[in-house]
Amino acid sequence: MPIRRSTLAGYLSMLLVTAVSVSLAVLNAGPVALSAPPFVIFAVSLAFLGFVARPLHLVFTRHPKPFLQLREDVRSNVDWFVGFFVMLVALPLLFDSVTRMKQSIPAMQPFYADPFLIDLDHTLLAGNDAWELTHAVFGDWATRGIDMIYAGWLFVQVALTVLLALSRNPDFRIRVGLSMQLAWLLMGAGLAVTFASVGPCFVDDFYGSDRFATLMTRLDGYGSLVALDAMEYLLSVQGQMAIGGGISAMPSLHVGIAVLIWLCLRKYWPRWQYLGWAYVAAIYIGSIHLGWHYATDGLVSAAGMVLIWWAVGRYCRWLESFDRDAEQAAGAVA
Repeated sequence: MPIRRSTLAGYLSMLLVTAVSVSLAVLNAGPVALSAPPFVIFAVSLAFLGFVARPLHLVFTRHPKPFLQLREDVRSNVDWFVGFFVMLVALPLLFDSVTRMKQSIPAMQPFYADPFLIDLDHTLLAGNDAWELTHAVFGDWATRGIDMIYAGWLFVQVALTVLLALSRNPDFRIRVGLSMQLAWLLMGAGLAVTFASVGPCFVDDFYGSDRFATLMTRLDGYGSLVALDAMEYLLSVQGQMAIGGGISAMPSLHVGIAVLIWLCLRKYWPRWQYLGWAYVAAIYIGSIHLGWHYATDGLVSAAGMVLIWWAVGRYCRWLESFDRDAEQAAGAVA
């Protein structure tokens, strides 16, 4: 099936966003290493799914003419293979470059915004810290459940990325893929540098205070939490280009991607949109309850994600005009 002009333009847009992200990472954090484990593991895994699974299936089912069938598969699915290649390159490389910029925040902009964000929370919450409100409601078992849901965010992010790579709906790929890219680049890098902050769990480490000592003592009291292990790891690799490293609070990319999942469900699978709402609520509460973020971090990222989704939607509708122009030109020639 030939690739529509709008689809091709959408894929080129995704590659352009990745090129911008990589360029910014090179300028601010040094060369992006294609051999970095997250990119290689992700790319190889998707390549296996896309290019190896089908041949193996034909062999195991003893297809009488597997090579002819493979050739026909490629010929009839050129549009899918092009999109798969774009997702395989554009998304993991962008994730890697944004992560490198996040790890380089202290070199670009010293952490400064936490006192302002603390005061902002106090103003909005009548003199309370956001974590005090959540811990007044959620106890031991609820905290452990919230911790597991929050820790599972990475797997949800990976699952969404794999879904984009394997999807046969180019409109879904471009709308959701571009939105995810811009969320990572504009919020995960741009706003994170602009409002350089560490979050409640790291304030005492970076600002030399005991402002959130009560929160951290309470979290320690719950025993083994994934969040506490992750915090310890982030502190140990701070200043290094380590896998999964980088400290940043404002805005919350976790909440932003959770909102993207809700928007995705709302548009493409509306029956499941309420599950998306529940997931957003769990991630937002977890971001506060576990000490990662201030209340405003998630609010800003949620608003930003909705704005990005709307803007990308407008852009995709503009791209569709390319197809109408092509159809009119074909009709005129005929």
